[in-house]
Formats: sequence, structure tokens, C-alpha cells
Amino acid sequence: MNRALGAVLCLGSVAAVGMAAAPAQAEAQHRGCRVAAAKPYVALDGKIRAAGSRAGCFDDARFRVRIVSSRPGPDRVVKSGSKVVRNARVVVALTCVDGAYYSVVTDYRGHVSRSRPVRLDCDVPAPVPSATASPAPSAVPTASPSAAPTASPSTVPTASAPASTAPSASPTSGSGVGTAVENEVVRLTNAERAKAGCGPLKHDARLRAAAYAHSADMSAKNYFDHTSKDGRSFADRITAAGYTWRAAAENIAKGYGTAQAVVQGWMNSPGHRQNILNCTYTDIGVGYVASGAYWTQDFGRQ
Repeated sequence: MNRALGAVLCLGSVAAVGMAAAPAQAEAQHRGCRVAAAKPYVALDGKIRAAGSRAGCFDDARFRVRIVSSRPGPDRVVKSGSKVVRNARVVVALTCVDGAYYSVVTDYRGHVSRSRPVRLDCDVPAPVPSATASPAPSAVPTASPSAAPTASPSTVPTASAPASTAPSASPTSGSGVGTAVENEVVRLTNAERAKAGCGPLKHDARLRAAAYAHSADMSAKNYFDHTSKDGRSFADRITAAGYTWRAAAENIAKGYGTAQAVVQGWMNSPGHRQNILNCTYTDIGVGYVASGAYWTQDFGRQ
């Protein structure tokens, strides 16, 4: 998932310098090390990209990301890239050709992750997904926040900020969709899109229902992730809300006290910013829950 504003994958910084771990400690460190593969997607530059992340690790390793073409008969690797990292996100890209693809990541320490296959249309840029491998979800952009504001695809942004007064979950604007603070997020998002030459997003009642329900669920169950506790993805949630989509994406955040702060947080994170400035999308749903200051943006195009 595209997760937070830089804090999510900083788990390796606590490793001791110049000291060998005891066997039990080394084993615990090995168990905490995880890798994750995000599904390939079509970026705004027309290329297929796939990302993998490594987190919770205490040693350096060669981390490889492969994009694999899924077809009848033997699958084949169409792009591969690697880098020696401790905890990081690695992206590979190739010229887009319509077809089905999945990604595989490995860190040469025995950790392997494979994404689900996805069929890509080179004419329709997809949302930026986020790949996270932290031992506990923190958060997409993926685009992926926890005690501080956080955001997703994807990476999720995180940053502490005082929570504002809880708004009513019922609509308070003339549009009949969303609360006043949620509609302010829509307004600020559209202002950023206008600067980039993108058309305004319409606040869609179905996307808003899915976004609000996810924020409320994260608040009630005290977690921060694009994947619900019941295993549903954001695509599952917006589909269940009755929104039929051709392209979709999600940004989430936690801890921001105002609409202006959370939009600025997303805009400061490349993955979340790319979702906001993706001219493909025509609709948006924003859900805000003051308890914990949870925010969700769902983007869609029908």
C-alpha cells in the first residue's frame, strides 16, 4: 500500500551499531523482517510500474522486484530490477503492453511475496498502489500514517496533529453528500487538480459511503490500513457500495486535525499526490471520523 508520509518504513533505524545480536535476538529480528509486492499498474507516463517494499529488517540484502506476464503456459519475467537495501521501497517500470501481469519480490534472505495478477489497459492509467511490509499496519499511496498523519494505492502518510471537533456523519452541505469538513477536502483537492489542469471531481454518495465506513471501521478497531480487518480491499468496499468503476484509487490518513492539513499532507507525498492529480478520475468520496482523526479519500471513474 502507498502508506504514510515517510514514517512508515523507518523500522530499520533502531538496529544496534557495532554489536552482534544474540541468537534469540537475531531470530526475532529475522521474524520481524517482511517483504510485500504491490500489483502492477499503468502510471501517468504510460509505463507499467510495480513496487515492492522491505520493512522491519535489521540487515542489508539484495531486494529484487520482478514484473511477470501472466499468460497460458509458462509465465515469463518481462522486467526485473534489484537494489541492496535494509528497509525501502523499490520500483521497476517497462513500456506498457496490454495484458495480465503480477509482481514478485524477494530479498535473498528467504522472504518472498507475490501480488495478485491484474489485467492492464494501457489507455487507462491505474491508481498508484502501495506495498507495505511493516510488521504492523501503519499506512497506501500506496501510495502508505499511524500516530502521525498517514496516507495510501498505496504509501500511507502519517503526522501527529490535534483532532478537530467531531462532525456529524450526516450531510451538512447543500450538495447533500458529505459533511462540511469532508466537502472542504473535496474543494481543496479540486483546487490542486485545477492547478495541474485536471477537471474537478464530483462528490459521489456511493464513494463517500465507502470512504466514511472505512474511516469509521479503522477508528472503531484501532488500525490503519487499506485492507479492512475482514480482508476487503478498497476496491471491494467501493464495489459493495454500488459504484461500478473502470479505475479507482484510495488515500488514507490519520492524525490530521483539519481538511487543509490532511490535503497538504497528501500533496507532500508523491504517491498520494499522484492519486489526487490523476486526471483519469471523475468522482471522489471523502470520509472523516474525528475519533483518532481518520481520513479516507476514494477516487473513481465509471
